[in-house]
Amino acid sequence: MSEQSDQQLDRDPRTQDQVRRDAVDRGNVLDLNRILVPLDGAYKSEQILPFASMIADWFSGEITLFHSLPSTHPARGARPGQVHYPDAPHDRGTALAAAYLEEVVSRLGPHGVKSRWGIATGHAASMITSRSATSSFGMIAVAAVPRSRSRRLFSVGLLDQLWKTTAVPLLIVNPHIASVNGALLQPPKSLIVPGNRATIDSVAPIASALAGASRSAIKLVLTATQANPNAQITTESRFLNGITDDGIEIDIERAEGHFVEHVHSLQAANPGSWIVVGSKMRSGVRRSILGSTADKLARGAVGPVVVVPDPKVMRHRMRLAHDATRDLASSL
Repeated sequence: MSEQSDQQLDRDPRTQDQVRRDAVDRGNVLDLNRILVPLDGAYKSEQILPFASMIADWFSGEITLFHSLPSTHPARGARPGQVHYPDAPHDRGTALAAAYLEEVVSRLGPHGVKSRWGIATGHAASMITSRSATSSFGMIAVAAVPRSRSRRLFSVGLLDQLWKTTAVPLLIVNPHIASVNGALLQPPKSLIVPGNRATIDSVAPIASALAGASRSAIKLVLTATQANPNAQITTESRFLNGITDDGIEIDIERAEGHFVEHVHSLQAANPGSWIVVGSKMRSGVRRSILGSTADKLARGAVGPVVVVPDPKVMRHRMRLAHDATRDLASSL
């Protein structure tokens, strides 16, 4: 069942262009006009480009293509009796990475996508998160296949490492989903926001900016009111207060049955829709054993998912990133 917020009916009518301009302004304050896109040279990693480019277009911004080169040990690659120059492999890697990123930029340009590129040397996830935190990026956009809980315990992928360290929202797209391969992408008609009292405050401004800039509606999904009516009312009012006067259409839907399955079914029934969910960003054994709603949604989604870190987590990780950058600069 879906119901429209009564609060919307009391809002002053504004044109769509006015709503969009206001949303773009809010998004720029959140740095959503600056998106970091890690690429490893593989075709599947490039499947994030249409989605990242779409957000950049909404906010009249740009995307930064980013590649991280692994550090080279001085003894690596040396043959017996041969003098090894540790900079040589790195220089070749830099040249190849630069040529690749420039080629991607040349492909994006004719479509009106503003883009630039950067290269760093070091652990990929660390380089990505530190660059995003210290260079005022509003989002990291990555194409990745979320791993199962059991597999994460033995093999940690880039997405899992970013989940553990990111201080900014993550846009996640599974490169195997049908909507990525071949179909012409259109802006979403709806953003699905799973309600959660613990994270709704951080989700509201991001969802509001994305919905207004893309001219899409918001569907707030809450668990059945019979479970805890007071909690649902609190979550609903806090979310609505977070986007008051934004001029965005909001529907509220009560999920019956399994909450995550309901959200997945809702996204499948609305092709092109995005999920925007808050998370405390559990990592390691806690994430694998306990799991989380955001983790389950990301693993089973049939479309894009934006995961917004809890504000406390975001602030803590931002401090760590700045401290690490400062320590690195002082050691040089």
